[in-house]
Amino acid sequence: MPPILKKIIAVAVLLLLVNVGFAWYGQANYEATLKSLGKAFVDDNTTGKLQSKSEADLPSAIARHIGFSDPKHKAYRAIALQFDGTYSIKADKPMKMHTLTLLRPTPDMLWGVRLDPNPLITFNAIETCHTGRATMQTLLFGIIPMAKLEGAEFARSELARLLAYSLFNPSLLKCACIHYKMIDTNHTMAMIEDGNLTASVTFSNDEQGRIVEVSSQERVRSIKKKLYPASWRMRILSYKEVEGVRLPATIEECWVEKDGRTFPYARYALTSATFL
Repeated sequence: MPPILKKIIAVAVLLLLVNVGFAWYGQANYEATLKSLGKAFVDDNTTGKLQSKSEADLPSAIARHIGFSDPKHKAYRAIALQFDGTYSIKADKPMKMHTLTLLRPTPDMLWGVRLDPNPLITFNAIETCHTGRATMQTLLFGIIPMAKLEGAEFARSELARLLAYSLFNPSLLKCACIHYKMIDTNHTMAMIEDGNLTASVTFSNDEQGRIVEVSSQERVRSIKKKLYPASWRMRILSYKEVEGVRLPATIEECWVEKDGRTFPYARYALTSATFL
């Protein structure tokens, strides 16, 4: 083997080992940060207990969903959800995705995601939603800051997403901070208040009464680090029982383009749900 080729191979192996070591350290740092934030999220009670509505005061579709998904056998401080699936910035380039989502019976959320576009590169993001504010930090290898999203526009968008995720969080659906309006027998509009911030979504149910889609006109989409108003849909493709309650099992999230076509950017499945 020519000496120059040996040197090229040696440098390539060294770079690979450095990359693997750096990625391992970054992921360990990301997981430690997420674990610390998760503990604080579960233990924190500064939001306080919000007033709840009785099921008799709720629209039929919402009351029916709560009847299937509310763990009446115990109260919970938070729900820890894990999902596996794919995430796409471009339709032909899906990335492996793993997410951890923590929700409380109040308008609060902690969300962590790992994206693997290939075996050598890993992206992470950590998002917090609390008291009408939202911040998302994206990281390369779990340690190198890439971008940060925040501000009132982003907070409203994420409050709408948090409201959609209340399908996993039945106690939030009963919160007095949410105001409902039936559009027709298959559609219910919901508006959530969190301090001075509001956001709304529309829940759609099928003929059997199952909520199968949530949509919002108040999301924003990040394109090249800029935020643009966007229409959004979350489709519930199936449900399953977890700890004796029925929760969404397979989910698809889509951006709705101006011409009406949908771009499904995330497809994922629920792998675990723990009531804490």
